[in-house]
This record gives sequence, C-alpha cells and structure tokens, in this order.
Amino acid sequence: MRRAALAAAALLAALTLARLPDACASGNALNHVSGAWMTLADDLARGTLYRPLRSAQGFGGTRYFPLAFAVQAGLRRAGLGPVAAGEAASLAAGALLAGALVLLLRRLGAGRADAAAGAALAFAGFAGQHALLSARGDLLPVGLGAAALARLAHPGRARVPAAAALLVLAVAAKPTAIGAAAAAIAFLAFSGAGRDAVRLAGLVAAGSAVALAGVDALSSGRFHEALAAVGSGGATARSILAAPLRIAQELLREDPAGLVLCGAAVAVLAASLPRLARRGAADPRLLPALWLAAAWALALAVFGSPGTGVNHLVEIEAASAALVCAALGPARPAGLARAGALAAALAGVALSLSLWRADRAGSRLEEARAVLRALPPGAPLLSEDPLVPLLAGESPVLLDAFALRLVAEEEPAFGAPLEADLRRGAFPAIVLLADLRAADASRWYACGNLGLPLVGAIRDGYRPAGAFGRYHLLVPRGGAAPGVARRGAPR
Repeated sequence: MRRAALAAAALLAALTLARLPDACASGNALNHVSGAWMTLADDLARGTLYRPLRSAQGFGGTRYFPLAFAVQAGLRRAGLGPVAAGEAASLAAGALLAGALVLLLRRLGAGRADAAAGAALAFAGFAGQHALLSARGDLLPVGLGAAALARLAHPGRARVPAAAALLVLAVAAKPTAIGAAAAAIAFLAFSGAGRDAVRLAGLVAAGSAVALAGVDALSSGRFHEALAAVGSGGATARSILAAPLRIAQELLREDPAGLVLCGAAVAVLAASLPRLARRGAADPRLLPALWLAAAWALALAVFGSPGTGVNHLVEIEAASAALVCAALGPARPAGLARAGALAAALAGVALSLSLWRADRAGSRLEEARAVLRALPPGAPLLSEDPLVPLLAGESPVLLDAFALRLVAEEEPAFGAPLEADLRRGAFPAIVLLADLRAADASRWYACGNLGLPLVGAIRDGYRPAGAFGRYHLLVPRGGAAPGVARRGAPR
C-alpha cells in the first residue's frame, strides 16, 4: 500500500503542475477577495500603504496583513500586471510551502519519497489547490511557518533566532501564523529546551510587535484604523459558537477532498497518542501533531467570523499532510497512515482533474473582460469585485465590499454619501456579483457584501444592462448624473 500511496501522490503532483497553465489563463481561482488583495498591492505600488476608510481615492477597510500584498506590489513595480503579479506571488508561496514541507519531513527522519508525498498531499484539498493561483495571502504565512518548524527540527545554536525571524515574517503576512509559533514553542518545551521555548516566545512577540508598529507608522495609522473598524469580521457570540459547524460545512460542501485528508490526519493522530505520550519529543510525529492541533485551534477562532471561507483551511491541510507522511515509516500506525495518504491523494487527483476541466470550460477573466467591453465609453466603475476595474487600468473605488458593509452597519452615516450617489445614478456603471432580481440576492447582500441599504439605493437608481457569467452590469435608470471623475486609464 505504501507504493500505491506514493504513486498516487506523485500523480497528484503531476496533475497539479500540468493544470496550472490553464488555471492561470482562466483566472477561475480569483474572486472578489482576490480583487481586494490585488487592490491593496495596486495602492502600494502607487505609493499608498492602506488607503483611508473613506477618501478621494475611494473606500478602504481591510483585515489583511501586509507582507503578501507587499510582495505583489513589488512585482507590480517590476512591470507585471495585477493578475500576473497576484498569481506569481501565490505560486511562489506554494513552492515555498512545498519545499518547507519536504525539508521538515526530511529532518524528522522521513525518506525522500515520503517527504515529497507530504508536499504533494498539502495540495490534495480544494483549499490548497485554489490558493495556488488565488492572488491572496493564505499560502505565504503557512509556508513561512513550515520553514520555521523545519529550522527548529534541525539542531543548532542558531535555530531559535532563525525560526523566530521566519515566524515574525509569517505573522506579518497573516495573524493566524501564531499557530505555528505556538506549535514551535510547545515542541521546544516538550523537548526539554524550556529556555529556548521562552526565548522563542519572546523573540516572536517582540519582533511581531515591532513589525506591526512599523506598518502602522508607515501607513500613518491607517493600518490600526482599518483593524479597529473591521478586525472582528462581524463576529458575534452566535457566530463564534457556530464555528465548528461552519468548518464542517466548508469541508463537506466546498472541500470534500480536504475532508479526506483531514480525516486521515485525525485518525493517525488518535492512533499515535499512546506512542507520543511514551516517547515525547523522540517521536518524529510530535512536531506535526502539535502544528495540526494549533492549526485546528486557530481555525475554530477564525471561523467565528461570518466572513471566513475555505481558504482558512490551508494550514490545517498542510499540517495534516505533514503528520500523515511523518507516519508512513515502519512504526505503528504506518498502515493507517498509508491508507489515509492513498485515499487523500486519490481524492486530490479527482479534484485536480475536475478543476482542470472547469478551467478549460470557462474563464472568470474573460467574463470580466466581457463586462468591460460592454461599458459605456470612458465610464468609471463601481464594482463589487475590484478585479474588474483593475483590468480596466483603474484604481478601484471600492477595496472590500464586505468591509464596507461592516463599517456602514456600525456607523450608518459612513455609507450615507455613497448611498445618495447610488440613488441618483452618479456612477455610469455598476458591476455586481448577484442578480438583484434573484430570490437569494437579499441574503447575499445582507450577510455578505455591501449591505441592504446600499443595495436598496442601487435598485432605486440603476437597471440591469447585461449578465456576463458571474458578473451583472447595471446602468443608471435616467442616465448618469454628473460629478464622478474617471479614475485611472484604460489598459
């Protein structure tokens, strides 16, 4: 069964790589959240680190930490377009994660084939496959966290400061990277290196505080302003209690292949507990087991926000792959690990083939370009998905439609000027992700993007002018009102 598992993992890796050109061309891994990340990068490339919540530039507000979109901004300054920069940054982060997992597993004693299988299995679920080209910040912190764990798994005097530096970078990419930091500290403590555990905790805490304070200073306080406004993601006591159910729903509906991988890891962890209790840090499965436990704990906290989705399962699936493949050797429960690896790899193969077919059958980028071809000449855009104006060469008026709803619900006066503009048809064109005539449109906008007051104003001031796949174009009912200047220039 071990050979079959390794062969299936190799096939998964080959299919994942083979489908990337079609996936890049289609842009089907992109969505309006990707558009927000690309807009942050576009703003930074133009010289603005975190735009204000409201200004002449448009509407800001985001929970995203800066490192991942700073990488995209660097690629933009090097000459790449917004989509190419976003996809290149995601692919590079995916390569970092794969390499870090191979290094981690090798340092834990796994053979070359088992370590390579671990890297492949990290992308067996939809969360990992989607993140490869999503132009978002999910893979980079996980890759940096895995690299930090790999550094700790290698004895040496410099391992603590090196791991701390990697973990600080990971936190600068995404706050949930503290899960890998917690796993690293616990591993050192279980290894009898209590002083090193305390030193690592102090270095990561101090380094992260300095880095984020620097970001806030460079943004003239806009980073803190954005986090204060939307950092909770709209979490309530009810949504926090529902977090386990939401994770289960995401796995069942959006990522059944990831569910197979996570199930295999949980089974291996349960079967390994007696051996881990006896051997402690001498068992190579301890570090990935701690990482997996920390990833699950962070996911439960993150899914307390109704704005979270399947992308937040990336770290769980990477840690699951590491644990399963660390257990492929001769020690028990090798048989269970091999069966789980085989099942997860085959599920990933089926998923990869399905995504490849979808990429060949349709293209989100072509749908967005079709919207642009249908616009009135020179019309500025207000788009729920910032990708559309970015493709037009414009700086999007709206950074994050979900964040806008949160701010407007907390402070109704904040959205009042935009609501008035929409009611009078001030924008010559609006692009939405839902058909306002559909039965479920109100639910989408009440619990997700924009909010019902703004959508009500759009209904009053605009009429449908065409549907282009997942995009819906609207134009003013009585012709565009004056007063909105075009932003940017056509590409």
